[in-house]
Amino acid sequence: MKEELEICVRSLVTFNELYDDMIKKGFHEQENFILNDIYLVKDDMEVSLENEKAIFSNYVLIRETVGKRKMLVLKHKEVKENGEVKQESIKCPITDIDKAYDFMKVLGYKKIFEISDHNILMSNGKNEIYIQDVKGIGTYVEMEQKNLLLENNNGNTIEEMKSILKEYNLKIDTNDYFVRKAYDALKLYYEK
Repeated sequence: MKEELEICVRSLVTFNELYDDMIKKGFHEQENFILNDIYLVKDDMEVSLENEKAIFSNYVLIRETVGKRKMLVLKHKEVKENGEVKQESIKCPITDIDKAYDFMKVLGYKKIFEISDHNILMSNGKNEIYIQDVKGIGTYVEMEQKNLLLENNNGNTIEEMKSILKEYNLKIDTNDYFVRKAYDALKLYYEK
């Protein structure tokens, strides 16, 4: 597995306001897609907010990029003391979401929740930034180290990536650059 650097923050404005602000700042839409993720963990995993570190250290996604591709994604994440997330993943293309889910159940996995989000990949020719409207949860801004369509990257370290994102003066919550949408979903589904 290859380590992937990324930062993710909450937007302080709506998805549409964020989009309009980025257009005014010279960004344009590169890709526009819906992403549906089914989160799976081992059957014997205790699913609770108290166990979130174990839940999100090793899990499987059944991911559909609507109209484009379907895949199984094995994720391994380690959250450092400063909140920084070290992430690795392995991806395997599939053809059928339901059959993949049945397959994973036979292997001893269970679904803990699903997330659906509207993603727009924004680019200004120098950087790529995803804006995400996560159904029922909120709006997020995500920057990955490696650009999808540009040849350069968005920095070689987390600090460089933070600095680049700050330059755009977006209306985002800069108190936490390692927001985890999956944890927000876990809170939504399992908070008492």
